[in-house]
Amino acid sequence: MKNMKCKMKKVLKEWQWVLLALFTICICSCKDDDNTEAGGFDPSKPVAISDFTPKEGGAYQKLLIYGENFGTDASNVKVKIGGKEAVVINVKSTYVYCFVPSGAFSGEIEVTVGEGENAITTTADAAFDYQKKMVVGTLCGYRNNRDDQGWRDGPFDGPEGVKCCGFGNAGRLAIDPRNKNHVYICYDGHKSIQLIDLEKRWLSSPLSLNTVPTDRIRSITFNKKIEGYAEEAEYMIISIDYDTGNESPSVYIIKRNADGTFNDNSDVQLLASYKQCNGATIHPINGELYFNSYERGQVFRLDLVDYFKAIKNHEEWDPKVKNHPDIFKQLFTIADPNWEFQIFIHPTGKYAYYGVINNHYFMRSDYDEVKKEFITPYNFVGRYKEPGYRDDVGTEAFMNHPCQGVFVKNPDYEGQDDEYDFYFVDYSNFCVRKVTPEGIVSTYAGRGTSTALADGNQWGTDDGDLREVARFRDVAGLAYDDENEIFYIHDQVGHTIRTISMEKEVTTEDESTEESNE
Repeated sequence: MKNMKCKMKKVLKEWQWVLLALFTICICSCKDDDNTEAGGFDPSKPVAISDFTPKEGGAYQKLLIYGENFGTDASNVKVKIGGKEAVVINVKSTYVYCFVPSGAFSGEIEVTVGEGENAITTTADAAFDYQKKMVVGTLCGYRNNRDDQGWRDGPFDGPEGVKCCGFGNAGRLAIDPRNKNHVYICYDGHKSIQLIDLEKRWLSSPLSLNTVPTDRIRSITFNKKIEGYAEEAEYMIISIDYDTGNESPSVYIIKRNADGTFNDNSDVQLLASYKQCNGATIHPINGELYFNSYERGQVFRLDLVDYFKAIKNHEEWDPKVKNHPDIFKQLFTIADPNWEFQIFIHPTGKYAYYGVINNHYFMRSDYDEVKKEFITPYNFVGRYKEPGYRDDVGTEAFMNHPCQGVFVKNPDYEGQDDEYDFYFVDYSNFCVRKVTPEGIVSTYAGRGTSTALADGNQWGTDDGDLREVARFRDVAGLAYDDENEIFYIHDQVGHTIRTISMEKEVTTEDESTEESNE
Protein backbone atom coordinates (compact mmCIF):
# COMPACT_ATOMS: atom_id res chain seq x y z
CA MET A 1 0.00 0.00 0.00
CA LYS A 2 2.86 2.36 0.86
CA ASN A 3 4.52 1.73 -2.51
CA MET A 4 1.19 2.23 -4.30
CA LYS A 5 0.68 5.61 -2.63
CA CYS A 6 4.22 6.66 -3.57
CA LYS A 7 3.60 5.66 -7.17
CA MET A 8 0.32 7.61 -7.24
CA LYS A 9 2.06 10.71 -5.86
CA LYS A 10 4.79 10.33 -8.47
CA VAL A 11 2.25 10.02 -11.29
CA LEU A 12 0.31 13.07 -10.07
CA LYS A 13 3.54 15.07 -9.80
CA GLU A 14 4.52 14.10 -13.34
CA TRP A 15 1.11 15.10 -14.72
CA GLN A 16 1.25 18.42 -12.86
CA TRP A 17 4.61 19.06 -14.49
CA VAL A 18 3.33 18.13 -17.98
CA LEU A 19 0.28 20.40 -17.64
CA LEU A 20 2.45 23.26 -16.36
CA ALA A 21 4.88 22.88 -19.26
CA LEU A 22 2.10 22.75 -21.84
CA PHE A 23 0.37 25.76 -20.32
CA THR A 24 3.59 27.78 -20.32
CA ILE A 25 4.42 26.83 -23.90
CA CYS A 26 0.93 27.72 -25.10
CA ILE A 27 0.92 31.12 -23.35
CA CYS A 28 4.38 32.00 -24.62
CA SER A 29 3.55 30.81 -28.13
CA CYS A 30 0.48 33.04 -28.20
CA LYS A 31 2.57 36.04 -27.12
CA ASP A 32 5.16 35.27 -29.79
CA ASP A 33 2.47 35.07 -32.46
CA ASP A 34 1.30 38.56 -31.48
CA ASN A 35 4.80 40.04 -31.65
CA THR A 36 7.45 37.79 -33.23
CA GLU A 37 10.15 40.45 -33.45
CA ALA A 38 9.87 41.19 -29.72
CA GLY A 39 10.74 37.56 -29.01
CA GLY A 40 14.11 37.67 -30.76
CA PHE A 41 17.38 37.89 -28.85
CA ASP A 42 18.61 41.47 -28.46
CA PRO A 43 22.37 41.56 -27.62
CA SER A 44 22.03 45.18 -26.50
CA LYS A 45 19.82 44.11 -23.61
CA PRO A 46 20.65 41.95 -20.57
CA VAL A 47 19.68 38.29 -20.28
CA ALA A 48 17.98 37.57 -16.97
CA ILE A 49 16.74 34.50 -15.06
CA SER A 50 13.74 35.22 -12.85
CA ASP A 51 12.77 31.72 -11.72
CA PHE A 52 12.85 28.02 -12.57
CA THR A 53 10.69 24.98 -11.88
CA PRO A 54 10.86 22.42 -10.40
CA LYS A 55 13.30 23.38 -7.65
CA GLU A 56 14.69 19.89 -7.17
CA GLY A 57 15.17 16.62 -9.02
CA GLY A 58 17.70 14.28 -10.53
CA ALA A 59 19.36 13.64 -13.87
CA TYR A 60 17.09 13.97 -16.93
CA GLN A 61 14.52 15.92 -14.92
CA LYS A 62 12.59 18.33 -17.18
CA LEU A 63 13.33 21.93 -16.21
CA LEU A 64 11.70 25.27 -17.15
CA ILE A 65 13.84 28.37 -16.71
CA TYR A 66 11.93 31.68 -16.75
CA GLY A 67 13.45 35.04 -17.59
CA GLU A 68 14.00 37.63 -20.32
CA ASN A 69 15.74 37.99 -23.66
CA PHE A 70 16.34 34.28 -24.35
CA GLY A 71 15.37 34.67 -27.98
CA THR A 72 13.59 32.00 -29.98
CA ASP A 73 16.48 30.00 -31.46
CA ALA A 74 17.32 26.92 -29.37
CA SER A 75 20.66 26.50 -31.19
CA ASN A 76 21.65 29.97 -29.94
CA VAL A 77 21.10 29.09 -26.26
CA LYS A 78 23.38 27.06 -24.01
CA VAL A 79 22.44 25.96 -20.50
CA LYS A 80 24.77 24.59 -17.86
CA ILE A 81 23.56 23.12 -14.59
CA GLY A 82 26.17 22.30 -11.99
CA GLY A 83 28.81 22.94 -14.65
CA LYS A 84 27.35 20.24 -16.93
CA GLU A 85 25.82 21.10 -20.29
CA ALA A 86 22.07 20.52 -20.48
CA VAL A 87 20.09 19.44 -23.53
CA VAL A 88 17.94 22.39 -24.61
CA ILE A 89 14.57 21.32 -26.02
CA ASN A 90 12.74 24.57 -26.70
CA VAL A 91 13.31 28.29 -26.28
CA LYS A 92 10.99 31.29 -26.26
CA SER A 93 11.72 34.84 -25.26
CA THR A 94 10.72 34.32 -21.63
CA TYR A 95 11.62 30.68 -20.96
CA VAL A 96 14.03 27.85 -21.73
CA TYR A 97 12.89 24.23 -21.65
CA CYS A 98 15.69 21.68 -21.00
CA PHE A 99 16.75 18.45 -19.32
CA VAL A 100 18.91 18.42 -16.20
CA PRO A 101 22.24 16.73 -17.10
CA SER A 102 23.74 13.84 -15.18
CA GLY A 103 26.21 14.86 -12.48
CA ALA A 104 24.91 18.41 -12.01
CA PHE A 105 25.78 18.20 -8.32
CA SER A 106 26.28 21.89 -7.43
CA GLY A 107 23.01 22.85 -9.12
CA GLU A 108 24.17 26.28 -10.34
CA ILE A 109 22.06 27.32 -13.35
CA GLU A 110 23.84 29.27 -16.08
CA VAL A 111 22.27 30.42 -19.38
CA THR A 112 24.28 31.78 -22.30
CA VAL A 113 22.53 33.38 -25.28
CA GLY A 114 24.36 34.30 -28.45
CA GLU A 115 27.85 33.54 -29.73
CA GLY A 116 31.22 35.23 -29.79
CA GLU A 117 31.27 38.90 -28.84
CA ASN A 118 27.46 38.99 -28.70
CA ALA A 119 27.21 36.17 -26.14
CA ILE A 120 25.61 37.10 -22.84
CA THR A 121 25.75 34.82 -19.79
CA THR A 122 23.62 35.02 -16.68
CA THR A 123 23.31 32.90 -13.56
CA ALA A 124 20.26 32.16 -11.43
CA ASP A 125 20.23 33.55 -7.90
CA ALA A 126 19.30 30.15 -6.45
CA ALA A 127 20.69 26.70 -7.23
CA PHE A 128 18.74 23.70 -8.43
CA ASP A 129 18.62 21.07 -5.67
CA TYR A 130 20.26 18.17 -7.52
CA GLN A 131 19.37 14.79 -6.05
CA LYS A 132 21.58 11.81 -6.78
CA LYS A 133 19.97 8.70 -8.22
CA MET A 134 20.86 5.19 -9.28
CA VAL A 135 22.28 5.21 -12.81
CA VAL A 136 23.78 2.76 -15.29
CA GLY A 137 27.49 3.01 -16.05
CA THR A 138 30.17 1.05 -17.91
CA LEU A 139 32.94 -0.42 -15.75
CA CYS A 140 35.19 -2.06 -18.33
CA GLY A 141 35.39 -3.64 -21.75
CA TYR A 142 34.42 -2.28 -25.16
CA ARG A 143 33.28 -3.20 -28.65
CA ASN A 144 34.86 -1.55 -31.68
CA ASN A 145 33.10 -0.83 -34.97
CA ARG A 146 34.36 -4.07 -36.54
CA ASP A 147 33.66 -6.19 -33.44
CA ASP A 148 37.14 -7.72 -33.77
CA GLN A 149 38.61 -6.45 -30.48
CA GLY A 150 39.03 -10.04 -29.27
CA TRP A 151 39.90 -10.98 -25.68
CA ARG A 152 42.54 -9.13 -23.70
CA ASP A 153 43.40 -9.06 -20.01
CA GLY A 154 44.63 -5.74 -18.72
CA PRO A 155 43.58 -2.38 -17.23
CA PHE A 156 40.04 -1.02 -17.30
CA ASP A 157 41.33 2.29 -18.66
CA GLY A 158 43.40 3.34 -21.63
CA PRO A 159 43.14 3.33 -25.42
CA GLU A 160 41.83 0.46 -27.53
CA GLY A 161 44.52 -2.16 -27.87
CA VAL A 162 45.63 -1.56 -24.28
CA LYS A 163 42.55 -1.69 -22.08
CA CYS A 164 40.85 -5.00 -21.35
CA CYS A 165 38.23 -6.49 -23.63
CA GLY A 166 36.36 -9.72 -24.26
CA PHE A 167 33.19 -10.66 -22.33
CA GLY A 168 31.82 -12.12 -25.58
CA ASN A 169 30.04 -15.28 -24.39
CA ALA A 170 27.08 -15.76 -22.06
CA GLY A 171 28.54 -15.17 -18.60
CA ARG A 172 27.67 -15.62 -14.94
CA LEU A 173 29.05 -13.34 -12.22
CA ALA A 174 29.99 -14.03 -8.59
CA ILE A 175 31.39 -11.68 -5.94
CA ASP A 176 34.04 -13.20 -3.68
CA PRO A 177 32.54 -13.23 -0.15
CA ARG A 178 36.01 -12.64 1.30
CA ASN A 179 36.83 -9.69 -0.94
CA LYS A 180 34.05 -7.56 -2.42
CA ASN A 181 36.61 -6.00 -4.79
CA HIS A 182 36.95 -9.35 -6.56
CA VAL A 183 34.21 -10.23 -9.05
CA TYR A 184 34.60 -13.53 -10.90
CA ILE A 185 33.01 -14.30 -14.26
CA CYS A 186 32.66 -17.63 -16.06
CA TYR A 187 31.36 -18.27 -19.57
CA ASP A 188 29.38 -20.74 -21.59
CA GLY A 189 31.93 -20.94 -24.39
CA HIS A 190 35.15 -19.47 -22.94
CA LYS A 191 37.16 -21.76 -20.70
CA SER A 192 38.96 -19.37 -18.35
CA ILE A 193 37.38 -17.97 -15.22
CA GLN A 194 38.25 -14.28 -15.16
CA LEU A 195 38.80 -11.96 -12.22
CA ILE A 196 37.51 -8.39 -12.34
CA ASP A 197 39.65 -6.61 -9.75
CA LEU A 198 37.77 -3.44 -8.76
CA GLU A 199 40.56 -2.10 -6.56
CA LYS A 200 43.36 -2.50 -9.09
CA ARG A 201 40.97 -1.81 -11.99
CA TRP A 202 42.37 -4.81 -13.80
CA LEU A 203 40.98 -7.86 -15.64
CA SER A 204 42.90 -11.15 -15.39
CA SER A 205 42.30 -14.85 -16.12
CA PRO A 206 43.66 -16.67 -13.06
CA LEU A 207 41.92 -19.99 -13.73
CA SER A 208 42.52 -21.50 -17.18
CA LEU A 209 40.88 -24.76 -16.03
CA ASN A 210 43.01 -27.00 -18.23
CA THR A 211 41.88 -30.06 -16.29
CA VAL A 212 38.20 -29.38 -17.05
CA PRO A 213 36.97 -31.15 -20.23
CA THR A 214 34.76 -28.35 -21.63
CA ASP A 215 34.52 -24.58 -22.03
CA ARG A 216 30.87 -24.57 -20.92
CA ILE A 217 31.32 -23.20 -17.38
CA ARG A 218 27.80 -22.48 -16.13
CA SER A 219 28.03 -21.08 -12.58
CA ILE A 220 30.28 -20.02 -9.71
CA THR A 221 29.44 -20.16 -6.01
CA PHE A 222 31.27 -20.44 -2.66
CA ASN A 223 30.84 -22.76 0.31
CA LYS A 224 29.38 -21.79 3.66
CA LYS A 225 31.35 -22.45 6.83
CA ILE A 226 31.11 -26.08 7.96
CA GLU A 227 32.35 -26.44 11.52
CA GLY A 228 35.38 -28.70 11.70
CA TYR A 229 35.71 -29.02 7.92
CA ALA A 230 35.75 -25.75 5.99
CA GLU A 231 35.91 -22.04 6.63
CA GLU A 232 33.54 -19.56 4.99
CA ALA A 233 34.23 -19.31 1.23
CA GLU A 234 37.33 -21.49 1.51
CA TYR A 235 36.21 -23.23 -1.68
CA MET A 236 34.91 -22.08 -5.04
CA ILE A 237 32.36 -24.41 -6.61
CA ILE A 238 31.76 -24.40 -10.36
CA SER A 239 29.37 -26.31 -12.60
CA ILE A 240 29.98 -27.41 -16.18
CA ASP A 241 27.66 -28.47 -19.00
CA TYR A 242 29.16 -31.67 -20.43
CA ASP A 243 27.65 -34.82 -21.87
CA THR A 244 29.45 -38.09 -22.57
CA GLY A 245 26.88 -40.17 -20.70
CA ASN A 246 25.62 -40.16 -17.12
CA GLU A 247 29.14 -40.16 -15.63
CA SER A 248 30.11 -36.81 -17.17
CA PRO A 249 31.79 -34.25 -14.91
CA SER A 250 29.20 -31.83 -13.53
CA VAL A 251 30.50 -30.00 -10.44
CA TYR A 252 34.06 -29.16 -9.36
CA ILE A 253 35.34 -27.86 -6.02
CA ILE A 254 38.42 -25.58 -6.00
CA LYS A 255 40.38 -24.91 -2.81
CA ARG A 256 41.52 -21.35 -2.16
CA ASN A 257 45.30 -20.85 -1.98
CA ALA A 258 46.98 -19.94 1.30
CA ASP A 259 47.29 -16.32 0.14
CA GLY A 260 43.53 -16.14 -0.48
CA THR A 261 43.67 -16.36 -4.27
CA PHE A 262 42.38 -18.81 -6.85
CA ASN A 263 44.63 -19.68 -9.80
CA ASP A 264 46.00 -22.57 -11.83
CA ASN A 265 47.96 -23.77 -8.79
CA SER A 266 44.75 -24.23 -6.78
CA ASP A 267 43.61 -27.76 -5.92
CA VAL A 268 40.73 -28.71 -8.26
CA GLN A 269 38.66 -31.81 -7.44
CA LEU A 270 35.67 -33.38 -9.16
CA LEU A 271 32.72 -33.23 -6.77
CA ALA A 272 29.82 -34.68 -8.80
CA SER A 273 29.40 -36.51 -12.11
CA TYR A 274 26.15 -36.93 -13.98
CA LYS A 275 25.69 -34.83 -17.12
CA GLN A 276 24.66 -31.47 -18.56
CA CYS A 277 24.68 -29.44 -15.38
CA ASN A 278 23.32 -25.91 -15.87
CA GLY A 279 24.14 -24.64 -12.39
CA ALA A 280 25.12 -25.36 -8.80
CA THR A 281 24.41 -23.31 -5.69
CA ILE A 282 24.79 -23.46 -1.91
CA HIS A 283 22.08 -23.16 0.73
CA PRO A 284 22.93 -19.87 2.54
CA ILE A 285 22.07 -21.19 6.01
CA ASN A 286 22.72 -24.94 6.12
CA GLY A 287 25.39 -25.13 3.43
CA GLU A 288 24.21 -28.12 1.38
CA LEU A 289 24.85 -28.13 -2.39
CA TYR A 290 22.08 -28.16 -5.00
CA PHE A 291 22.81 -28.84 -8.66
CA ASN A 292 20.79 -29.89 -11.68
CA SER A 293 20.80 -31.75 -14.98
CA TYR A 294 19.43 -30.59 -18.30
CA GLU A 295 18.65 -34.24 -19.15
CA ARG A 296 15.28 -34.52 -17.42
CA GLY A 297 15.22 -31.36 -15.32
CA GLN A 298 16.50 -33.18 -12.23
CA VAL A 299 17.52 -31.38 -9.04
CA PHE A 300 20.10 -33.12 -6.82
CA ARG A 301 21.15 -32.45 -3.23
CA LEU A 302 24.55 -33.16 -1.68
CA ASP A 303 25.45 -32.57 1.95
CA LEU A 304 29.03 -31.29 1.67
CA VAL A 305 29.81 -32.77 5.08
CA ASP A 306 29.84 -36.18 3.35
CA TYR A 307 32.53 -34.98 0.96
CA PHE A 308 34.67 -33.30 3.62
CA LYS A 309 34.44 -36.32 5.94
CA ALA A 310 35.76 -38.57 3.18
CA ILE A 311 38.63 -36.20 2.40
CA LYS A 312 39.51 -35.74 6.08
CA ASN A 313 39.60 -39.52 6.56
CA HIS A 314 41.79 -39.91 3.43
CA GLU A 315 39.09 -41.90 1.71
CA GLU A 316 38.60 -41.92 -2.03
CA TRP A 317 35.65 -39.75 -3.06
CA ASP A 318 33.45 -41.27 -5.73
CA PRO A 319 31.72 -38.39 -7.59
CA LYS A 320 29.41 -40.62 -9.66
CA VAL A 321 25.83 -39.65 -8.87
CA LYS A 322 24.37 -42.92 -10.20
CA ASN A 323 26.51 -44.96 -7.79
CA HIS A 324 25.38 -43.15 -4.63
CA PRO A 325 21.68 -42.19 -4.73
CA ASP A 326 21.73 -41.94 -0.93
CA ILE A 327 24.47 -39.28 -1.01
CA PHE A 328 23.44 -37.52 -4.23
CA LYS A 329 19.74 -37.39 -3.53
CA GLN A 330 17.47 -36.62 -6.46
CA LEU A 331 14.73 -34.40 -5.06
CA PHE A 332 12.46 -33.98 -8.11
CA THR A 333 12.34 -33.07 -11.78
CA ILE A 334 10.98 -29.63 -12.57
CA ALA A 335 8.92 -30.87 -15.55
CA ASP A 336 9.76 -31.91 -19.10
CA PRO A 337 13.24 -33.00 -20.32
CA ASN A 338 15.76 -30.56 -21.82
CA TRP A 339 14.95 -27.51 -19.73
CA GLU A 340 17.85 -25.15 -19.17
CA PHE A 341 17.50 -23.72 -15.68
CA GLN A 342 19.41 -22.32 -12.73
CA ILE A 343 18.65 -22.15 -9.00
CA PHE A 344 18.62 -18.95 -6.90
CA ILE A 345 18.12 -19.44 -3.15
CA HIS A 346 16.62 -16.72 -0.94
CA PRO A 347 19.12 -15.30 1.65
CA THR A 348 17.01 -16.78 4.49
CA GLY A 349 17.08 -20.17 2.77
CA LYS A 350 13.29 -20.45 3.06
CA TYR A 351 12.65 -20.78 -0.66
CA ALA A 352 14.34 -20.77 -4.06
CA TYR A 353 13.53 -19.60 -7.57
CA TYR A 354 14.23 -21.81 -10.56
CA GLY A 355 14.88 -19.67 -13.63
CA VAL A 356 13.84 -21.71 -16.66
CA ILE A 357 15.84 -19.89 -19.30
CA ASN A 358 14.69 -21.53 -22.51
CA ASN A 359 11.04 -21.65 -21.46
CA HIS A 360 10.85 -18.07 -20.15
CA TYR A 361 9.62 -18.22 -16.57
CA PHE A 362 10.49 -18.77 -12.90
CA MET A 363 9.30 -21.53 -10.61
CA ARG A 364 9.37 -21.35 -6.82
CA SER A 365 10.29 -24.12 -4.39
CA ASP A 366 9.84 -23.90 -0.61
CA TYR A 367 12.34 -25.33 1.85
CA ASP A 368 11.51 -28.16 4.24
CA GLU A 369 13.29 -27.16 7.47
CA VAL A 370 12.98 -30.65 8.94
CA LYS A 371 14.35 -32.62 5.98
CA LYS A 372 16.68 -29.75 5.02
CA GLU A 373 15.77 -29.94 1.37
CA PHE A 374 13.61 -28.15 -1.20
CA ILE A 375 10.22 -29.51 -2.22
CA THR A 376 8.69 -29.76 -5.70
CA PRO A 377 8.43 -26.28 -7.26
CA TYR A 378 5.46 -24.53 -8.85
CA ASN A 379 5.15 -21.82 -11.50
CA PHE A 380 5.58 -18.35 -10.00
CA VAL A 381 6.10 -15.63 -12.63
CA GLY A 382 6.14 -15.71 -16.41
CA ARG A 383 4.50 -18.19 -18.77
CA TYR A 384 5.67 -21.59 -19.91
CA LYS A 385 7.00 -21.47 -23.49
CA GLU A 386 5.53 -18.00 -24.08
CA PRO A 387 8.35 -15.51 -24.64
CA GLY A 388 7.42 -11.85 -24.61
CA TYR A 389 7.73 -8.62 -22.71
CA ARG A 390 5.15 -7.37 -20.25
CA ASP A 391 5.33 -6.05 -16.70
CA ASP A 392 2.49 -7.59 -14.71
CA VAL A 393 1.71 -9.94 -11.84
CA GLY A 394 2.62 -13.63 -11.71
CA THR A 395 1.82 -15.59 -14.84
CA GLU A 396 0.41 -12.47 -16.51
CA ALA A 397 3.97 -11.18 -16.88
CA PHE A 398 6.10 -12.11 -19.88
CA MET A 399 9.87 -12.49 -20.18
CA ASN A 400 12.32 -13.73 -22.81
CA HIS A 401 15.23 -15.95 -21.71
CA PRO A 402 15.55 -14.83 -18.07
CA CYS A 403 19.11 -15.42 -16.89
CA GLN A 404 21.03 -14.80 -13.66
CA GLY A 405 19.24 -13.26 -10.67
CA VAL A 406 20.00 -11.95 -7.18
CA PHE A 407 18.00 -11.16 -4.05
CA VAL A 408 18.31 -7.59 -2.76
CA LYS A 409 17.07 -6.35 0.60
CA ASN A 410 14.47 -3.60 0.34
CA PRO A 411 14.43 -1.19 3.33
CA ASP A 412 10.77 -0.42 2.62
CA TYR A 413 9.94 -4.02 3.57
CA GLU A 414 11.52 -3.86 7.03
CA GLY A 415 9.53 -5.95 9.50
CA GLN A 416 7.63 -7.86 6.81
CA ASP A 417 7.79 -11.63 6.34
CA ASP A 418 9.95 -11.22 3.25
CA GLU A 419 12.28 -8.22 3.06
CA TYR A 420 13.82 -8.97 -0.35
CA ASP A 421 13.10 -8.20 -3.98
CA PHE A 422 14.52 -10.43 -6.69
CA TYR A 423 16.35 -8.84 -9.63
CA PHE A 424 17.22 -10.70 -12.82
CA VAL A 425 18.60 -10.00 -16.28
CA ASP A 426 16.10 -10.60 -19.06
CA TYR A 427 18.50 -11.61 -21.84
CA SER A 428 16.42 -11.13 -25.00
CA ASN A 429 14.46 -8.19 -23.59
CA PHE A 430 17.73 -6.29 -22.99
CA CYS A 431 16.94 -5.19 -19.45
CA VAL A 432 17.16 -5.77 -15.71
CA ARG A 433 13.83 -6.61 -14.09
CA LYS A 434 12.51 -6.91 -10.55
CA VAL A 435 10.12 -9.34 -8.84
CA THR A 436 8.52 -8.45 -5.52
CA PRO A 437 7.70 -11.15 -2.94
CA GLU A 438 4.09 -11.00 -4.19
CA GLY A 439 5.19 -11.77 -7.75
CA ILE A 440 4.85 -8.29 -9.26
CA VAL A 441 7.24 -8.06 -12.21
CA SER A 442 8.55 -4.65 -13.30
CA THR A 443 11.39 -3.35 -15.45
CA TYR A 444 14.14 -1.81 -13.34
CA ALA A 445 16.71 -0.69 -15.90
CA GLY A 446 17.15 -0.68 -19.65
CA ARG A 447 15.07 -0.18 -22.84
CA GLY A 448 15.65 3.61 -22.61
CA THR A 449 12.45 5.53 -23.26
CA SER A 450 14.23 8.54 -24.77
CA THR A 451 17.24 6.88 -26.40
CA ALA A 452 15.07 4.26 -28.13
CA LEU A 453 13.34 7.08 -30.01
CA ALA A 454 16.59 7.85 -31.85
CA ASP A 455 16.97 4.50 -33.62
CA GLY A 456 13.82 2.55 -32.74
CA ASN A 457 15.74 -0.07 -30.74
CA GLN A 458 15.22 -1.15 -27.14
CA TRP A 459 18.85 -2.29 -27.11
CA GLY A 460 22.00 -0.17 -27.09
CA THR A 461 25.07 0.86 -25.11
CA ASP A 462 23.73 4.00 -23.44
CA ASP A 463 24.61 4.78 -19.81
CA GLY A 464 22.56 7.05 -17.56
CA ASP A 465 19.06 7.19 -16.12
CA LEU A 466 17.74 3.69 -15.45
CA ARG A 467 14.66 3.85 -17.67
CA GLU A 468 14.86 7.11 -19.56
CA VAL A 469 18.31 6.60 -21.11
CA ALA A 470 20.04 3.29 -20.25
CA ARG A 471 20.08 0.43 -22.73
CA PHE A 472 21.71 -3.02 -22.76
CA ARG A 473 22.07 -5.82 -25.29
CA ASP A 474 21.76 -9.55 -24.45
CA VAL A 475 22.45 -9.29 -20.71
CA ALA A 476 23.44 -12.63 -19.23
CA GLY A 477 25.09 -12.16 -15.81
CA LEU A 478 24.12 -10.24 -12.68
CA ALA A 479 25.71 -9.84 -9.24
CA TYR A 480 25.04 -7.45 -6.35
CA ASP A 481 27.38 -5.99 -3.75
CA ASP A 482 25.08 -5.36 -0.79
CA GLU A 483 27.74 -3.43 1.17
CA ASN A 484 28.32 -0.84 -1.54
CA GLU A 485 24.88 -1.17 -3.17
CA ILE A 486 26.20 -1.80 -6.67
CA PHE A 487 24.87 -4.12 -9.37
CA TYR A 488 27.32 -5.64 -11.87
CA ILE A 489 25.86 -6.69 -15.21
CA HIS A 490 27.45 -8.69 -18.02
CA ASP A 491 26.43 -7.13 -21.35
CA GLN A 492 27.33 -9.89 -23.80
CA VAL A 493 26.88 -8.15 -27.16
CA GLY A 494 28.33 -4.89 -25.84
CA HIS A 495 31.34 -6.90 -24.55
CA THR A 496 31.26 -4.91 -21.33
CA ILE A 497 30.68 -5.11 -17.63
CA ARG A 498 28.04 -2.52 -16.74
CA THR A 499 27.07 -1.19 -13.32
CA ILE A 500 24.04 0.21 -11.58
CA SER A 501 25.02 2.43 -8.68
CA MET A 502 24.41 5.78 -7.03
CA GLU A 503 25.81 8.75 -8.92
CA LYS A 504 29.20 9.75 -7.60
CA GLU A 505 30.66 13.23 -7.68
CA VAL A 506 34.11 12.99 -9.24
CA THR A 507 36.74 14.79 -7.15
CA THR A 508 40.02 16.31 -8.36
CA GLU A 509 41.81 13.31 -6.85
CA ASP A 510 39.59 10.90 -8.79
CA GLU A 511 40.25 12.75 -12.05
CA SER A 512 44.03 12.68 -11.53
CA THR A 513 43.87 8.94 -10.78
CA GLU A 514 41.97 8.28 -14.01
CA GLU A 515 44.50 10.37 -15.97
CA SER A 516 47.44 8.43 -14.47
CA ASN A 517 45.73 5.13 -15.42
CA GLU A 518 45.49 6.32 -19.01
